[in-house]
Order: sequence, then structure tokens, then C-alpha cells
Amino acid sequence: MPKREHPNAFELQLRPYHGRLWVARTINGYQKAHEMIFAHPDVLTCTQAGRFSGGEGNDGLWTYLIWADEPHTLAHELSHVVLHIFERCGMDPRESNGEPFCYMLSQLLMEALEQMKPPEKNDRTR
Repeated sequence: MPKREHPNAFELQLRPYHGRLWVARTINGYQKAHEMIFAHPDVLTCTQAGRFSGGEGNDGLWTYLIWADEPHTLAHELSHVVLHIFERCGMDPRESNGEPFCYMLSQLLMEALEQMKPPEKNDRTR
């Protein structure tokens, strides 16, 4: 499935689960994306280091939007997403010693960190 473009965030795949996940690179990007996706503002304070939102997007699909300023905060916000997905599916995140939760979290974290890397000077593919 091709990734959709958004001016203030990038999308991560939630396979095999339904819904979409957007990750904003900045607090301002989060606020702009939130207004576009959910049709209402989410005003953050200057003391916040991350944010998680979930709900029906303006296109009717279940949508998550997160922002985090550090890798440990990104793991925290992605955990909210995975826990919410499991709750919606009726799955216990502790099942099988938490392996499904841990695998999904690590996959999302790896993909998000890769997307957040600044492009290398000689890398013309980005």
C-alpha cells in the first residue's frame, strides 16, 4: 500500500491492523496536522515533550497522530498507539509475554526513527 503524503507529518503502516498512524516531526507540525486530520485544534503547552491523539479522521478512518521530541518520548507515544490498537482488537498486550506488543512497538519505532533522520548530503533519493 503506498504511503500517503501529508505536509506536516509522515505515515507509518499499522499492518496487520486497521487504521493509520501519522507522526509529526515538530510541535507546530503536530498542531497543523491535528487541525487538518481531526478538524479541530489540539493546543499543546510549551512543557510537553510529546503527544498522542486518536479518533475518527476527517476521512472517516480511525487515525492516530503523535509527536515526540526525543526517542524515549517517541517510544512512549507509540506505546499509546499500540496499546489502543490492541484494546480495539480485544487483545491483551501481555499475551505471549507481550511479544506481539513488543514486536509492533519495535517495528514502528525503527520505521519512525528512520523517517526522522536528516537526509545525508549526498543522498538524492529523499
